[in-house]
Amino acid sequence: MRITSSQCCLAALSVFISTIAAGCGLTDFHHKPTVGSPVWVTEHFPPSALFVVAGGAVNGQTVSGLVAATERPREVLQVLRPGASPSPVITSSSPTPAAIRAPGKPGAPGRDATSYQLALYHQALTRWHVRIRMDGRAVAARTEAALLGWDRRLGLEAKLVALRGADADHGSLGDECAAAASALIGLQQQDGNPFGSRRVLVLFARSLSGSLNPGELTDDDVIVVTPFLPTSAAASAAQADLLRAGAVSATVLGAEENAGQLARLVTAGLSHRVVTETISQPALFANSSAVLVPSAARMLAPLVKLLDRPGATCVINGYASTPGSRQLNYRLSYLRAAAVANFLEARGVPASAIFIVGHGATGLSAPGASAKNRQVTVVIQQSAAF
Repeated sequence: MRITSSQCCLAALSVFISTIAAGCGLTDFHHKPTVGSPVWVTEHFPPSALFVVAGGAVNGQTVSGLVAATERPREVLQVLRPGASPSPVITSSSPTPAAIRAPGKPGAPGRDATSYQLALYHQALTRWHVRIRMDGRAVAARTEAALLGWDRRLGLEAKLVALRGADADHGSLGDECAAAASALIGLQQQDGNPFGSRRVLVLFARSLSGSLNPGELTDDDVIVVTPFLPTSAAASAAQADLLRAGAVSATVLGAEENAGQLARLVTAGLSHRVVTETISQPALFANSSAVLVPSAARMLAPLVKLLDRPGATCVINGYASTPGSRQLNYRLSYLRAAAVANFLEARGVPASAIFIVGHGATGLSAPGASAKNRQVTVVIQQSAAF
């Protein structure tokens, strides 16, 4: 058989092209990156609980607005009416976050992958990330829609109308704490405490009177709303009583306070928080004084940087021990905490991130009492990213 020179040239050219194609990965033109197992796109919300004790003076619109402004997935909501036999007005759980099943992540090619295979992989990976972002936005929208539907079905404002003007003999701080403690004990026995520190009590109290039992509040954030803004001494005394009763933090607000501030306090309590810094500075004040001494600026300046973080908040605890009365000690401790708050605000820390607690002479004992007399403890907290 004769082989012409043109046939030999074509054969050689075919071998040459095949070699180049193999080197460039063109023979793998239809190769597709491997794909992992499907994934679920959702949002992470740890369980939380909001307890509202609504006495006869409560405004249903205020409570309804508060719930709407602070609602979050996986939240247990219980609204109680105080009295000899506290009864729930409503008990409900918000919906869980929405979830979308998405394709699995493209698998990376092996070490011997060609440049073409790597290009295919990076294209697939980019498309996958875009898909996950789009699904994440869709999840957030569906979750928000589910929460809005849940809120509408509660009909909270209408249910609270019947409470307005009722229970005239109830609604003191002591009554409302007792009602909250009773509900918390029942919940604890039934489900334990899956909420951790993400549990908030909001008490709409007619007055700050009434006795609180030590330990009846267990590691809860407590917010008290009264019909009028109390004096700093009365607010500080109520805060101290709540802390002795077991609250992890206590805030007293008048009804005139901005609804946004109340919502921020509740949201901070329902969010998972970790203590990042605790700073105790003795001798910030002269004896019997709430005016910062000149050296205080040097001791307090580092706090400003720590609070310059997204979600950071601080609780300022003031102490005092003077020969004066218990009421004077509470007032002095509160004013000392307020002086530190003013220092921080003047340096750019937002007022909404600062909470003040006056302790009076609480916890003071003979050893080192003179130093603690002039002490302010600042606990800085930061919202954790989920």
